[in-house]
Amino acid sequence: MMIKKNMTGIVFSVIFIFTVAGFGAISGAKPVLGEAKPAPDITLKDLKGNKFKLSDHQGKVVIVNFWAVWCPPCKLEIPDLVELYKKYKEQGLVILGIAIDSGKDKKIKAKAQELGINYPVINGNNYYIRKSFGGIRAVPTTFVINQEGNFFKNYVGYQKRQVLEEDIKTLLHQ
Repeated sequence: MMIKKNMTGIVFSVIFIFTVAGFGAISGAKPVLGEAKPAPDITLKDLKGNKFKLSDHQGKVVIVNFWAVWCPPCKLEIPDLVELYKKYKEQGLVILGIAIDSGKDKKIKAKAQELGINYPVINGNNYYIRKSFGGIRAVPTTFVINQEGNFFKNYVGYQKRQVLEEDIKTLLHQ
């Protein structure tokens, strides 16, 4: 009887944790309603020491992906982002990975290398970065920004490659 109670508690806890962490696209896409809201013009250094300024990429589709080294859904989503970047970077796609709650640069660099990340990664352990994007409450959280520098959509939770690819195609072919 005691084991059954403990197992029920464990199952409930696991379901709760994955739901909160964003495993599954529960909240789905949130299109920007009304007037287009500009994305914040952040200027940061990536893990290689290169400057990344969001406004330098106007005219391109930009995906900003907040992730963490410990996040299982992030580890599922990143290979799709890697492939999308390979496929569309020559057509005007830019991807920026912002690792939050992930420790020091060395740890993030090691995980980025392990996952084969081929786009700039920033250590986002900075309140300003999260606040600039409206506060990040779960990872992964992904923002799609159009060529004018305005938010197009944002996703909380793991997204399938096809969902993000549809957004990319829509914006690239406008």
